[in-house]
Amino acid sequence: MLNTRVHQSEVSMATDTPRIPEQGVATLPDEAWERARRRAEIISPLAQSETVGHEAADMAAQALGLSRRQVYVLIRRARQGSGLVTDLVPGQSGGGKGKGRLPEPVERVIHELLQKRFLTKQKRSLAAFHREVTQVCKAQKLRVPARNTVALRIASLDPRKVIRRREGQDAARDLQGVGGEPPAVTAPLEQVQIDHTVIDLIVVDDRDRQPIGRPYLTLAIDVFTRCVLGMVVTLEAPSA
Repeated sequence: MLNTRVHQSEVSMATDTPRIPEQGVATLPDEAWERARRRAEIISPLAQSETVGHEAADMAAQALGLSRRQVYVLIRRARQGSGLVTDLVPGQSGGGKGKGRLPEPVERVIHELLQKRFLTKQKRSLAAFHREVTQVCKAQKLRVPARNTVALRIASLDPRKVIRRREGQDAARDLQGVGGEPPAVTAPLEQVQIDHTVIDLIVVDDRDRQPIGRPYLTLAIDVFTRCVLGMVVTLEAPSA
């Protein structure tokens, strides 16, 4: 039996990324997971739009059984989130405990450069794009985001939009669902969710039994079956 020491506080990590939420995919009830998936199917395309009118919001509200105001709240959470289904889990609030983001000016720089420099036929690499973000942030005396942070912002983009802007309309057609919605997940391994959870224990060193920190559990979970495809435990905070 593993000898552990439970500690109430979280380990402070030197990173520009938010703390990992205590609740992840592995601990969600089935009902909450299904509701989050349904929300993501409807809200994610809206979050990729520059503006969302009342008509589109009302249609989403009717489909989800929510009010128009709640739909706009979910859209904001999706835009500010990590691009995961768990961003839209019922009962979670955007920007609260365990939920953080870069300063708004830095987010704005990344967003503008994504539109002007990354989503182009030049197909800049992540490394090249991060260098451009770094240059602009330094010029504006802003904090430079980590490369993994920028990578996550790219990963949160609608894949259809990325392919269409970088590869062309023909290349994006295979990713287009009926009625402009993302293709439904209908079989195992069609979509895999990567999720991080803080483990509720403290790791201690084997000689002096001094606390080292709380480990992070990263799971790769098949969205269709919810089977765990892989996992890793580390003391290093996952990049976001």
